[in-house]
Amino acid sequence: MNRIKNAFLICLTILSFTSYGQYDKYFENKGLRIDYTHSGRVGIDYFTIENMKEIPFYAGSKKNLIDNTNNGAYLVSLYEKNSQNLIFSKGVSSLFNEWLSMEEAKRMCGNFEEVIIVPCPKKDMAIEIAFSKRDSLNNWKEVIRYDIDPNEIRPFETFIKKAKPSLPHVITLNNTGRTIDKRVDLVLVPVGYTIQDNEKMQRDLQAMAEFMISEEPFFSLKDLIEITAIERYSLESGIGGLKDSKVKNSDLGVQYNTFDSQRYLMTRNLWDLYDVVDMVACDAMILVCNSDTYGGGGIYNYYATCYMGNKSKEVIVHEFAHSFAGLADEYSDNDSEAGVTSIEVEPYEKNITTLVYFSKKWGDLLDTNTPIPTPAIKEYENKVGVFEGASYQSKGFYRPYQHCMMRDLTPFCPVCTRSIIDIVNRYCE
Repeated sequence: MNRIKNAFLICLTILSFTSYGQYDKYFENKGLRIDYTHSGRVGIDYFTIENMKEIPFYAGSKKNLIDNTNNGAYLVSLYEKNSQNLIFSKGVSSLFNEWLSMEEAKRMCGNFEEVIIVPCPKKDMAIEIAFSKRDSLNNWKEVIRYDIDPNEIRPFETFIKKAKPSLPHVITLNNTGRTIDKRVDLVLVPVGYTIQDNEKMQRDLQAMAEFMISEEPFFSLKDLIEITAIERYSLESGIGGLKDSKVKNSDLGVQYNTFDSQRYLMTRNLWDLYDVVDMVACDAMILVCNSDTYGGGGIYNYYATCYMGNKSKEVIVHEFAHSFAGLADEYSDNDSEAGVTSIEVEPYEKNITTLVYFSKKWGDLLDTNTPIPTPAIKEYENKVGVFEGASYQSKGFYRPYQHCMMRDLTPFCPVCTRSIIDIVNRYCE
């Protein structure tokens, strides 16, 4: 625990004040929500901006505007047009990327809703937005770039006046006392709860918050993670997508059986989902699903989902590590091939390797006498190594520990722990 706290304190001592000047130079003290359609098929990507509107908060760090984590399947970047200075970037992943592993993606196009929240540019700034994807070597390749026309942005004041939205009832479940740019803002969104389910919803939200801060390294970082929940209700109780489900219209489109995997609990209705959180500070989302059937999901800088049952604590911590820290699955087989990467390149996820470029990964945590690859025997149990079997494959992909939350729902290994701490630090500096 002390090691985790000390790691954060050391990072705080190297703050760069020039980055705050960069924020004030280019951006307003609010956010810009950009809704876009991501369409295409294997080998082809299209990004089409559909809507842009101001929102009251940009909850991210005002210092760490440029994403240097190299996480995510895609990269969204903002440039000051005249100078071509990069002023913001963020790695993301999406359901579209996972859909590409489906057979249908080889012969037909798919269309997926996506959202990126960026700092709102000042009105007198000429800004471009660029969408990039990874090439065959996992390097970034720009797909398309657009000018951001200030006249096409719906001002927050106009949106409030016309829509007259009622402010959501926000429940604070873990209060840090820190400003929004110096904390992680985690928002819980209840799904599939009717007004008659109110008491259960309150219990489930409280339980979910407790799950999240009970496991290391989140427990030691709980003073940096603000957890709130939005009180909202559905017209139908439960979650759809199951053969015996009685739900006709799944709340926010959330349902089981995504990509033919029964336990994969996701939604494609991303714009409706972001409508729910527009009025609150939000860095990350967990959809708390009113179902006792095992299921969940998590995609980097997208959202995480979880059912409410016996294994919910382990499931949500695992899925949140996907959605928040960009960690990969470390198990060797699964009922879906979503997320499988090539053995010929080094994956970008920090907790798996193909040994193509292992020096970028966790070599600094290995004992000098630990062999690479490392045999999964008792001698190397509870030691950082390079163990074969990860990313849904038994051969060619390697993980850092024999057992970990990302493999078999046991405590996080040192490599995954470090990755989570690094991401928390980025939000809180």
